[in-house]
Amino acid sequence: MANAHRGEIDAELGGKTYTLCLTLGALAEIESAYGGEDLIAIPERFESGRIGASDAIRVIGAGLRGA
Repeated sequence: MANAHRGEIDAELGGKTYTLCLTLGALAEIESAYGGEDLIAIPERFESGRIGASDAIRVIGAGLRGA
């Protein structure tokens, strides 16, 4: 079960529940994947609807490794 105080969320993927955690390392990995965009620019990109499958894979992967 995810602990929201630690920045964790539960995600159901393929019928299984996984815990994702955006640790500092995971955030740095996401930032690096986007060419060093600052951490404010990344959610703004997602909010504007400019998200693709590769974006989702990057964020989910970083969250899984963070957990």
